[in-house]
Amino acid sequence: MMASRVAAKLKKESGVLVEMVHGGLGEFSVYIDDKKMIDTKRFLYPVPGRIVKKIQALLTE
Repeated sequence: MMASRVAAKLKKESGVLVEMVHGGLGEFSVYIDDKKMIDTKRFLYPVPGRIVKKIQALLTE
């Protein structure tokens, strides 16, 4: 599951606390402070490593 890999990688590399919430079919969204920062749909999943890098960049802004 991509969400689990992203969560584990974020925790390991950045110490970020991640809360996973079951979404709709094919949904992969990332919220930071209740603001949707990443929104993908089924069949358009990005590579987990790219998601982690994007989240890390958003957290340092």
